Amino acid sequence: MPQVAASAQLPSAASLSHYDSHEKPVVDTFRANYDGSPAQALVGRAIWYMEYGYMKYGHTKYAATGYIDCSNFVSLVYRDFGYAITSAAKNYSSVGTKVEGVYAAKIPGTSKYTLVGTDKLKPGDIFTFWNSDQPARTHIGHVAIYMGEINGKPCIINTCSGNPTAIGIINSFSYWYGESLIEVRRVLPSSAYAAGNGYSDQGPVIPVTYQIKPNKPIILPKGLETGF
Repeated sequence: MPQVAASAQLPSAASLSHYDSHEKPVVDTFRANYDGSPAQALVGRAIWYMEYGYMKYGHTKYAATGYIDCSNFVSLVYRDFGYAITSAAKNYSSVGTKVEGVYAAKIPGTSKYTLVGTDKLKPGDIFTFWNSDQPARTHIGHVAIYMGEINGKPCIINTCSGNPTAIGIINSFSYWYGESLIEVRRVLPSSAYAAGNGYSDQGPVIPVTYQIKPNKPIILPKGLETGF
């Protein structure tokens, strides 16, 4: 069991309630339809980190500190399956290949956006977004992993606020996630989407120190029915 930082606190009641109402229904549906393909296994690992990683947001390496940011998270998940991907968000424009035909379009007469081209997406695809700092839109500032279309909505898993840990699920592109979307990148080969295909798994990473106090026992993927 890793050390728990002296300043670590349990997840708040409000964040746990949010998880139960927002994230859990998505995870439950994903588990119910899990096909064991390498791509879905990768998404499953991202879910495992969300539920058992006790990651706190910060710009240092998770393995050494228990902190994680968006690009470190994507890189960490992919490295568990043998893919060496940059941990610098600004360099994700050169990761994999662009998925053509996926973009966010503004809904006429509103301030909202909708995601176009969801039929071209596959689990494990990497979403890239503009930075929000001033001056904005100078480089990639956020990245996320596509989970699939779940409960009728395209879902991504990434660092975001309001959850028990630094990781949560987004299933609306109406506002910032639509307005700030740059493109989607694909790393996984076509063989990754077939159920029953084998894959190499060298994770998960357990940090030296947790910055969030675990509120339940840490169960490794091999101890869980679906691995996540």
